[in-house]
Amino acid sequence: MTTTLYGIRTIAEQSVGAWFATNSALLPGVPVNLGQTADIRSVPMVIVHAESAMGAGDLGAYWLGNYEITFKVYVYSSADDAADGAEALALHRARVEAATAIMQDVEGLKSAWTQGSLYGSWQVSDDEGVADRRFGNVLTYTMFAVLPPA
Repeated sequence: MTTTLYGIRTIAEQSVGAWFATNSALLPGVPVNLGQTADIRSVPMVIVHAESAMGAGDLGAYWLGNYEITFKVYVYSSADDAADGAEALALHRARVEAATAIMQDVEGLKSAWTQGSLYGSWQVSDDEGVADRRFGNVLTYTMFAVLPPA
């Protein structure tokens, strides 16, 4: 049996997606999408996306497959998700809190990592916006992970 090895960004998206699936009760009725895709999407939704990865700088020229990953979790909701705008905004913010809670369980996230190892993850920012009757937050994380040995 041959194991397919993936790039670190794909591993990160698959792993975080699996961790969100394990915790789907915290986001009832909200699909979780992995990375960039041409699939048709509708709100509410969460997108987990490994935006970039580079060799871990602290290890110099011999970083040995260790990566620093910029990871984003997008949470989108519609202003039409509830009877009125205030209720819809409260529902959106509850979804953001749930996504944040899922990502804050770093030990659980480590256990869901599919290949290699996740060393650590922490939140860098939470940006909020609204456009076209949609609420949106972008939760940005820094992750340190290593690819599995070849």
